[in-house]
Amino acid sequence: MLLRCLTLILLASVVGCSGPEGLEEDASLGQQGRFGLVYVSYDHDWAESGEAVLLTSTAQFVRYAAMDRDQVARLLALPLDPDRDLPSVEQCKTYDLSVDAVAEEALDVEDTGSVELMEAGDLKILTDDQTVTLSPRHFPWLLPFISGVVYGEAQSSAVERVGAVKVTAEGGEAVGAFAAEVASPALPRLAAVGSVQPSPLIAARRETLTLRWAPESASATSSEVTYVEVRYRKGKRDMVLRCQVEDDGSFNLPLSDLVPGKVTLEIVRLRRSFYSAPGLQRGELRVAVRDRATLALDY
Repeated sequence: MLLRCLTLILLASVVGCSGPEGLEEDASLGQQGRFGLVYVSYDHDWAESGEAVLLTSTAQFVRYAAMDRDQVARLLALPLDPDRDLPSVEQCKTYDLSVDAVAEEALDVEDTGSVELMEAGDLKILTDDQTVTLSPRHFPWLLPFISGVVYGEAQSSAVERVGAVKVTAEGGEAVGAFAAEVASPALPRLAAVGSVQPSPLIAARRETLTLRWAPESASATSSEVTYVEVRYRKGKRDMVLRCQVEDDGSFNLPLSDLVPGKVTLEIVRLRRSFYSAPGLQRGELRVAVRDRATLALDY
C-alpha cells in the first residue's frame, strides 16, 4: 500500500500544480462497476540471504463511475491483471509504468470520474503457517475524485512454505461478508539464468538469455498463468518487459533492446479464484508466487 500511496502523491503533484460467466461487470451500467480484489504474494529474492519467502497481502474494494476498469487499475496502481496486462503466450511486450503517464490519465477523468474504495470490515488472510489481519482505515486522499478507505499492506516475517490461502471478511456497510480460498502454485525457482546458476547478482549480456526453472506439476489449472518480468529504467521512464510463458521449464528471454545496468528479473506463477459478496459484481482472490533475481547487464 505504501507504493500506491506514493503513486497517488506523485499524481497529485502533477494534477494539482474476465472470469467465470456471471461475474463480469454489467455493461449496461455505462462505465460503472463494483469489484473486489484480494492479492496475496509469496516472494523469494536471490539478493536476500537464505531461503526466506515473504508473504505480502493487499486488498481493494472499488466502486467507480465514468471510467473503465483499466483506468481504475492504473490510477490505483493495482496488481497485474492477467486478463489485461500480459501479452499472448510465448510473446513479450514492453510496458511503460511511469507515474507521469498515469498523471495525464488522471487529468482526463478528474472532472467526470469517481472512485470510492469501500469497506468490507476486517479481513483475515490464512495460510498454512500464518494468519494476517487487514483492517480498513481512512486516508486523506490527494486526488479529488478518489474517496473511501484503504487496507494497509501487510508483510509478514519469513514463512516456512508456500501453501493454500483462505480469505474471510466480516463484512461492512458497503461490502458484505465473504470467504474465498485457492491452492497456491509451487514457487517457480530459477535453476539457471543463461549459463550460470542464480546468485545475489548475476552478470548477463544484452542478448537472448535462456531461463530455466522447475516446470509446474500436473496440479496447474486453467486459472493459472506464468510470466516473466524484467524491470528497468530508460532515462526517466520506469519500464517493464513482460513475457507470458508456457510453464515447461525453459524460455528464451530477449534482452538486446534493454539499456545497460542493473535490472530486476522475476518469474511468477499466478493463480486466482472468484467469489461472491453482497455489494460487489465481481470478487477475485489472486495468489502469486515469484522468484526474483538482480541482473547486471553489460555495457
